Amino acid sequence: MALVVRPRVDLFAGEMRRMLTGPVGPVLRFVRSAARQVRTRAVLKCPVDTGRLRAAHREEVGVRAGQVYGFVINDVEYAAAVHDGTGPHQIRPRRPGGVLRFEKGGEVVFTSYVNHPGTRAQPWLREAMEEAAVPAGFRVVRS
Repeated sequence: MALVVRPRVDLFAGEMRRMLTGPVGPVLRFVRSAARQVRTRAVLKCPVDTGRLRAAHREEVGVRAGQVYGFVINDVEYAAAVHDGTGPHQIRPRRPGGVLRFEKGGEVVFTSYVNHPGTRAQPWLREAMEEAAVPAGFRVVRS
């Protein structure tokens, strides 16, 4: 599951027409600059264990159907769980009939499942968006 923050630019219709009637260059450069700033902050704010999550940030900027867009994406499979946190859940072995093995209190434990208490949210990408894009005129919209 990819974690995507989509900046939304609110400009007056007159400003938008003026910026888009000529070449799209100025708008595209503006959105690319904002996306780069968000990505840079996201990399710095990202929680690090192995570094895989931090290294997976990328930006995508372009024009589609006459609209300029910019995304900052992290598509590591656990990015959303770290960003948004998780509720209590069970952890089961990957293979049917298998067992989980771990150490607790110096003793090896084998079990068919464990009840995980959940993890707190670490919304580094949203924070990066708020710090970098909002001063540039973007508005954060939660979808």
